[in-house]
Amino acid sequence: MLSQGHLHEIHAGLQDWAAALGFVLGGFGAKAGLPLVLVRSPRGIAKHLRLHGEGLLALGIDPARLLIVEAGDEQDMLRAGLDAARSSKLAGVVLESWGKLSAYDLTASRRLVLAGERSGVGVAVLRGDAPPRPSAARCRWGLRALPSSPQPAKSLGMPAIEVELQRQRGGAAGMSWRMEWDKEHGIFRPTTDSAEYDSAPPSGAVVPFPAFRAG
Repeated sequence: MLSQGHLHEIHAGLQDWAAALGFVLGGFGAKAGLPLVLVRSPRGIAKHLRLHGEGLLALGIDPARLLIVEAGDEQDMLRAGLDAARSSKLAGVVLESWGKLSAYDLTASRRLVLAGERSGVGVAVLRGDAPPRPSAARCRWGLRALPSSPQPAKSLGMPAIEVELQRQRGGAAGMSWRMEWDKEHGIFRPTTDSAEYDSAPPSGAVVPFPAFRAG
């Protein structure tokens, strides 16, 4: 599970966006009963990716718990995220950004860090079409889709992803895990069929695809 009271960054490409958003919402959504805030950027994929109620339920999130904020610009998105992060009555705060996001600098990230630490709420900045740059985030994750494992009779395999811990403040980084969709339990689970991946998985990486549909 993405740790509460800290700021996390998740980088993903266009084709991996639904999985990355699920990874974040699922990580925070386990804090049952409290609202979850999603602040969406006016740019990029947010206009084309619609959340699906039945899929959110598979994440363990009642759609009524999810509060969606449509930001007018980058400054509005950061202000809304910061205000939300100051509330201790939330399960988590997710800022969904696309592009350079120049307003998100060391000062802005430190404000989010302090707000999360004081309130105990987890905060995540989901970044697309943007190279990593210095910030005060506790962890930086990279996520991408992978080919599914071969199945008998050429049947379709389960969706698979790679999750990489690219940076961890004060801790080890550079580990990655291959994970496959577990339909029965509605989560991605780490696999052990490839020696190139680390055997110990990140805690609570829950990434149901059905929560999202392309518009």
